[in-house]
Amino acid sequence: MISEEQLVEYSKVYLKQRGFKKQNKRWTKDIGDFTLVFFIQGSSFSKKDYYIRPGVFINGLETQDYYGHFFIQIESTNFEEIFIKFNNFCDEWTDKKAIKEKALAIKNRRANKVNYKKDPVPSYVFFAVSKYVMDYIINNF
Repeated sequence: MISEEQLVEYSKVYLKQRGFKKQNKRWTKDIGDFTLVFFIQGSSFSKKDYYIRPGVFINGLETQDYYGHFFIQIESTNFEEIFIKFNNFCDEWTDKKAIKEKALAIKNRRANKVNYKKDPVPSYVFFAVSKYVMDYIINNF
């Protein structure tokens, strides 16, 4: 397993080369409609443990969430795999058309307008998204 310090050092270089700005162990990059976040959070239970939490904020939409409007957790494996997962997450959650399709699918599920056995869950990332954000996505994306 990669230590937190090793990941921070690697991330400094990797993310700086890609235009991210660093504040403590949190890197951000404004890409217009969205802000990407790569966050390494130390565990409150063990000094050896930490969490990798990528997120995406929708710019122009207020939030109280520290991680992003959309966020996940990535397991610490190796540098290459961590950043492949991070980049894939960012690509998926900055595609407005795909996000809107997932939001509409969630809205239909909540309204019992789907066959739960036949229609897969659009994305577990959406289950933490507020109605305010969902409505914004449906009306503006």
